[in-house]
Amino acid sequence: MVMKDFAPYFDFETKVKITTADAQSFIGVITGFEDELDTESKKDELELDVGDRYVMIEMPDIVSVEKV
Repeated sequence: MVMKDFAPYFDFETKVKITTADAQSFIGVITGFEDELDTESKKDELELDVGDRYVMIEMPDIVSVEKV
């Protein structure tokens, strides 16, 4: 997936469920993006607020996103 796929959910209040290629699921609010030039992995990453912490998820590993 690419950044434009997340535009409908990037409003700091819409809760989403993101599933990755290795079958991990995260539920939270999208709070930001990091460009591939700024990450150690050299991949675009999405920042997700899951309540008690922030999770960075590599965008190429995301297989689905849905509104919760």
